[in-house]
Amino acid sequence: MKLSEYQNDTSALLRDTGFYFNSQFQITRWINEARRLLAMRTGCINRLITGQSAFGASAQPGYAIPEAMQPGALPGAFPYGATSQPGAGGSQLGAGAAIVTGASLGPMMTIPGVERYPYQGFFNNYLRQQYAGCASVSDVISLAVSWGGVSKPTLDWMPWDEFQAYCRAYAILNMAYPAVWSVLNDGTQGEVWMFPIPSQQNPIDAQVSCLPIALQSDNDFDAIPDSFADSVKFGAAALAFMATYRWASAQVMMQQGGGYVLDQRAGVDRGKTRSYYPLFP
Repeated sequence: MKLSEYQNDTSALLRDTGFYFNSQFQITRWINEARRLLAMRTGCINRLITGQSAFGASAQPGYAIPEAMQPGALPGAFPYGATSQPGAGGSQLGAGAAIVTGASLGPMMTIPGVERYPYQGFFNNYLRQQYAGCASVSDVISLAVSWGGVSKPTLDWMPWDEFQAYCRAYAILNMAYPAVWSVLNDGTQGEVWMFPIPSQQNPIDAQVSCLPIALQSDNDFDAIPDSFADSVKFGAAALAFMATYRWASAQVMMQQGGGYVLDQRAGVDRGKTRSYYPLFP
């Protein structure tokens, strides 16, 4: 949704379409705050940050999928142009690793001897390079790391206290392909830790929940899905009413926005069946 649409909807709820009592600048700030809160509460901005070709998201050697571009994916952001030998172009697959036709490696890779990968300074850089409208990672949902060749398993997750007790109990470097991961710190200050400590460069795939950038004009890409954007005006209006101590009106707006969020969440995920043909009844 465009910023002007948010502004018009919010000012209509405030009965201030001329921006006489609330400046357009201040309403924009409330809109962006409401968008951030919505993204945190619902996890509606879900992205895959990848160090390998995101097939279907951009042009890949040997692949042409009409209309397959991901909304918000920046042109040329994903790696493409398959290498012919391990190590070409600074990428390392491991000795004797096979090159998959049409696949290529990007810069988001494990660093030999490094177990800690913060959202700020590591994941956020690649998130912003690959997707428009995303400001920062707020949570990592799953993590996969290539083990060389064609194998890229999703790692097991551990709570931090167990990770510290069982994995980091070794006093010296225990280096190999990572098998377990954990997160230290909350929200945008989070850090991903891996065990065993990576012994070489290998591509990382991270499924993440994100916070959106602040909209400053209609030219900015809004990463909030359209199915969730309708609730933003209620959150912004609630903040505006709070600023003038109209608590009852603010509560009504929050309730209306919460109702929209429940409808939107139910509408985008009505449940899935893992398998209609299980191996074991």
